[in-house]
Amino acid sequence: MARLVDQPVSNGGTRGNRRIAPHPPLRQYYGKPEKRQAFLNELFNKTAGQYRHLDRAVGLGAGCWYRKKALELAGLKPGMMVLDVACGPGLMEQAAVQLVGQAGFVIGLDPSVGMLREARRGGCQRLVQGVGERLPFRDQTFDFLSMGYALRHLSDLGEAFAEYWRVLKPGGIVLLLEVARPHSAILGRLLRWYLKDVLGMVLAVRSGDENLKRLMAYWWETIEQCVPPSTIVETLEEAGFVDCQVTERFGGLLRDYRAVKLAM
Repeated sequence: MARLVDQPVSNGGTRGNRRIAPHPPLRQYYGKPEKRQAFLNELFNKTAGQYRHLDRAVGLGAGCWYRKKALELAGLKPGMMVLDVACGPGLMEQAAVQLVGQAGFVIGLDPSVGMLREARRGGCQRLVQGVGERLPFRDQTFDFLSMGYALRHLSDLGEAFAEYWRVLKPGGIVLLLEVARPHSAILGRLLRWYLKDVLGMVLAVRSGDENLKRLMAYWWETIEQCVPPSTIVETLEEAGFVDCQVTERFGGLLRDYRAVKLAM
């Protein structure tokens, strides 16, 4: 690990200068904005053990298949060096390991010690504690960077995307998977009812953990108030990425963002 992990290297302020939060502060959960990360760490630490069950319920059992397919379509190939940001319990990381093979290399990064513990239990070998806005890796280390359904939990898209650009090699690919408000108002109301009201309550009753109800309520608020796709694409471009694309599926419910660091 010593050859990969290092202190973050400044980009000189040339990229990611504009602060772009993925959504307005949700003060009903953490009060002051500076307490947001501590709130998230505590919430994810407490719910980490149930996160795989939650993912199966949200994705109707197809979440792992979808992650692997999305990585493949984005261009992940055998032998690549991959960083999975906000890896959670390691679902994206496990899919990436299958695709890069023994010649490749995958590292998962997450601020939650609980999530890192669950990822290790799931078989992930290379894990680092940290946040996407301050990556503890050297410049031009990775061929591919992924983030699965965690963009809404960043504090600053501009700062994070500048870091993603920095640690990718020229020609490197970034893939961001996200759940979003669907275009249909009816589907949006159904999604809100399922995530915030039904799923949160069912998971809390089943596990005896009220934190899961709080997690699903917070999830929905971040989905509902997230910035539009155009803002995410523009911020990727401001960070220096090219060929920025967003692929919408299921009426905009899932949005996959793919961009490339221009080869020199």
